[in-house]
Amino acid sequence: MTPPVTRRTLFGGAAAVSGASAAGASLAAPAQAAETPPDAAAPTAGTGGPTGDWTEAELRDRSRVLRLGFTEQEADAWLLVARAGAAFFALPQIHPSDTPDVVDALHVMQRILMQRPAYQQYRRWGEEEEGGPAS
Repeated sequence: MTPPVTRRTLFGGAAAVSGASAAGASLAAPAQAAETPPDAAAPTAGTGGPTGDWTEAELRDRSRVLRLGFTEQEADAWLLVARAGAAFFALPQIHPSDTPDVVDALHVMQRILMQRPAYQQYRRWGEEEEGGPAS
């Protein structure tokens, strides 16, 4: 009999793909961002942003979100959210109710990132129609 597939199993596999070693680097990113001007902190394409080199799977995912209209920084944020989730689910489980809370938090961040290109286009169309920046 095959054991049931659970979110923990799926996220555990994602941790193996993404690499849980990114947890320490992603925790340092906010401090770095506060100390570095935005232009200096902006990574170049494919360099792995603030955490180092992206894996091949991450580069494929990054390419997909860039084609959707993500900026370079949004694409980095997208991958960092995935790495944070993988790192969390690689930790030993302390309480089972943490799992749905973390899954919900990750999905909220992913949803917000995913809607940004559509909202930016919506605002551009408004500016074009009105002849100035949309508020």
